[in-house]
Amino acid sequence: MMAGTLYAGSMGWSYGFWGIYGGLKPGGYLAEYSRRFNSVEINNSFYRIPAPATVAEWASQASTGFSFAAKFPQSISHAPSLSFEEGKLFAFLRSMSQLGPKKGPLLIQLPPTLRADHASGLRRLLEALPGGNRYAVEFRHRDWFKQETYDLLRQTQVALVQQVHPWLPEVREVTSGFVYIRFEGDREKVSGEVGAVEVDRASDTERWARVISAYLEEGLDVYAYFSKYYSGYPPHDIARLVELVSRGP
Repeated sequence: MMAGTLYAGSMGWSYGFWGIYGGLKPGGYLAEYSRRFNSVEINNSFYRIPAPATVAEWASQASTGFSFAAKFPQSISHAPSLSFEEGKLFAFLRSMSQLGPKKGPLLIQLPPTLRADHASGLRRLLEALPGGNRYAVEFRHRDWFKQETYDLLRQTQVALVQQVHPWLPEVREVTSGFVYIRFEGDREKVSGEVGAVEVDRASDTERWARVISAYLEEGLDVYAYFSKYYSGYPPHDIARLVELVSRGP
């Protein structure tokens, strides 16, 4: 029996062309999504901090046991040299607190232009994060994938985002008490807007299902999110991953 829990979802839910929402209006999408899947990564929080009332409404629409991950706003994660304003950090955390028990990890997605010579800025950010939340960091420059980075994340109990990405390495370092995986894809090959699988990723999904099963057996919760650019159709990818993991090795 697996001791950890798999939370699998997509990066966003407001895609009417997926064909899973029937005749529902957009306001009903989240409730239907949460009936099918048990997690989602909130993407629009990257562009602006959502109002607490908006976040509370999302939580009320989602099923019991559902988990929301959420991206940090770019005003923090993309601040020059990571010199962020503390007021924005606490405004974001205050809004996310409205998720209550449905609050999952909070994702810091760093820009691809940020190199590891800004490690001191990252340390300041991570050390400023209050307890009581799960945090993850996604690096998008190869410079960061080294032992010094992993040591910093372990010291601050922040998860390294493991990536399936067209030009970044697959690094399976576990630096916290949970695992966060993002399944990206090649935007030049996949439109993600036709509501169907555009690229066969079966072998990749099967390979990662074995990896995830091992994490779960170790007692680690796993949060796994599919981009619309992975195969082109996240609903298929999520369901397939859950099926493979539940089937076991």
